[in-house]
Amino acid sequence: MLRKTFLALLFCSLFSNLFSQNSTEEEDGQTYIKIDQNYIKDLNSLNDSSEDFEVGLDLSTYRKRFEFLNANTGLNIDYNDVTYSYVKKFLSYRWYPKIIGLSVYYFPLFESKLDKYGLPRELKYLSVVESALNPRAGSLVGASGLWQFMPATGSQYGLRKNEYVNTYYDPMSNSDAGARYLRDLYREFKDWNLAISAYNCGSGNVRKAIKKAGTRNYWKLRPYLPKETQAYVPSFIAVNYLFNFYKAHGMRPSYFKYNFFDLRIIKINQTTSFNALSKKFSYNILKFANPQFTTELIPAGSIVYVK
Repeated sequence: MLRKTFLALLFCSLFSNLFSQNSTEEEDGQTYIKIDQNYIKDLNSLNDSSEDFEVGLDLSTYRKRFEFLNANTGLNIDYNDVTYSYVKKFLSYRWYPKIIGLSVYYFPLFESKLDKYGLPRELKYLSVVESALNPRAGSLVGASGLWQFMPATGSQYGLRKNEYVNTYYDPMSNSDAGARYLRDLYREFKDWNLAISAYNCGSGNVRKAIKKAGTRNYWKLRPYLPKETQAYVPSFIAVNYLFNFYKAHGMRPSYFKYNFFDLRIIKINQTTSFNALSKKFSYNILKFANPQFTTELIPAGSIVYVK
């Protein structure tokens, strides 16, 4: 169980700034998504998840585990040198158990939205790649939220923002939009690797890559995708691996106390504030659960998650 100070620390550190999640770095011929080091530093201050775990992974074990994953999902969990290098890279992230501990809160929400639109539950791991589960994550090019929507695409899927409320940051709204967008991309490409790539760089860039490569095989057209996008499917596969086999590596996360559905929804009939609501509900939980409110003010008609 997390320390009592978890919620206060989580709000103060993660949500006080917008952290960029989509810069990249090159290593051994591969492109990796580089997580902002300020975010990592704040993650390290959150809880007592152990950073001591086994990072070794021999090829025979890796192959067997990937065969298991591929056999138990509708997605393509491909075993090759590229995905192996990404799994090894992700195993080098000593802070990763903290992400796994935080996922206990968000994953039930993600799964409910994916179920609603008939999508594989494993797609929940894409949000980990996109935002590292920071609902106020921001990218260098303007994407924001758990599922990293660009303004134009977010608007198309019903996300809005004004002086007081930003539904790009709302876990419920952002997750529903993410699931619908993934559904529409899969309807277009009929292939999850292509749909995941298009989620990052847009349908147009994936169509261009298909045309240049003369194939719809993801691994053959991957070199024709933008550098950052080349990292998305392998990163998604690596996250899938870690979340399924973290215990086999001796990871010991400190799990979040609640999940999203432990909270209830209330509607605000008159304009109020977090301080006013804290007379009935925990202030720290209010702030953590409602990142969509960008000031202390909560306008009339708003939906608020409370515990």
